[in-house]
Amino acid sequence: MVPWSTSDLSDITLVIKGLVDQAIQNAGPGAANIKTSCNSPEISRTDGSGCHLTIYMLHIGRDPYWRNMPVAGGMAQRNKSQPLSLNLSYLLTAFCERDFVLEQRAMSIALQAIQANPIMNQLTAPADPMWSVLPGGEFVISIEADTIEEMSRLWQAFTVPIRLSALIKVSVVFIEPAAMPVVPYPAPSTANLSVGPENPLAVTPSLADSFAQIFAPAPPDATPAQITSTLTPLAGAAGASLAISGSGFVTGTKLFLAARGVGEWEVTPWITSLTADELLLLLPATYAALGSLAPWPNTVTPLPGTYSLSVTSGTVSSNAIPLVIAPAVSGLKNPPLLKGAAGIYTIDGGGFVPAETTLTLGATALTRGTITPPGAGDFYVDPAGAFVTFALPTGTPSGDYPVLLAVNGIAASGGWVAVAP
Repeated sequence: MVPWSTSDLSDITLVIKGLVDQAIQNAGPGAANIKTSCNSPEISRTDGSGCHLTIYMLHIGRDPYWRNMPVAGGMAQRNKSQPLSLNLSYLLTAFCERDFVLEQRAMSIALQAIQANPIMNQLTAPADPMWSVLPGGEFVISIEADTIEEMSRLWQAFTVPIRLSALIKVSVVFIEPAAMPVVPYPAPSTANLSVGPENPLAVTPSLADSFAQIFAPAPPDATPAQITSTLTPLAGAAGASLAISGSGFVTGTKLFLAARGVGEWEVTPWITSLTADELLLLLPATYAALGSLAPWPNTVTPLPGTYSLSVTSGTVSSNAIPLVIAPAVSGLKNPPLLKGAAGIYTIDGGGFVPAETTLTLGATALTRGTITPPGAGDFYVDPAGAFVTFALPTGTPSGDYPVLLAVNGIAASGGWVAVAP
């Protein structure tokens, strides 16, 4: 298991520069004219007077010992499952045009700081002010033993003459592969529903206990039909298309919706296509007004919740199946990465009932607030239910966090992944 990783190699450079800067500061007034830089040596030499100490990353190579998966591990993994292990090479050079003493003093201070801190982490080099960019990081830093011939060949790559320099090696640096956020699976869009004479006493107890059953009286000589249904709720949001499979659908079939404690109401206009074994439904594009009570007009989608759906052909009604109405999220992209503006993230959609809405960022539940823009770790729900805004909790590390938005305990039809800078 890799103990740490970075997504930006400049973090390593900043930590090394912080170590050298701290050493120069502790060296006293004699080092006051030493300036550190991480630019190429030819750039630093044109930057005014004084002594320029340059820490320039000039080469990156794979670390051969961390390249393969552990022998005692599981089966072979894809390349992206193994972090990239790197060795970094830095050219440390000092340049002072007319003061060789200051030039060599600057190099001495830098080499002494590196020699004194071979293992770099927050415990071994606590005075380094730049650990904030690399929390938990740890690497080895050392001075390489290169010959003058090797260094001369190296300096040929620059457009300035060779000057006092040393080669610094940093290892091992890990870069975790970029993990694409998992796009949530779509909700079920098909359920089974049959129409036929039915004896209420023959209903499966688990269905009867969980959802209201709606039946018409069966003729005295009718043989009870076999009912096929599903315990997986049919799920949809405003504007969604749903398919219901069954049998016995005829012209004139009516569709009914029921809510616990309310009874049923007809929503036949939702049917867009009818065959003997399938109904296609289109839920209205808008939700019922917040605060209104069921039964709602069939021109709106009910507020998020669990309902029962059944059909009637003539005088015969089917069993009921569960229908879950979810809040809707609009504007989703692929991949669904949500970026904030001025620290505030906005999710557009519909059906967000303020008192019943919850929002979880990764494993952290945010607090519903009543002010906008929301404070750190809070979210705000539009009184009309059209959008939700939220702010990251204080100290949230950079990364991607799945957003779970739910109303009445029912997750939204689509999910964003919030990007923390």
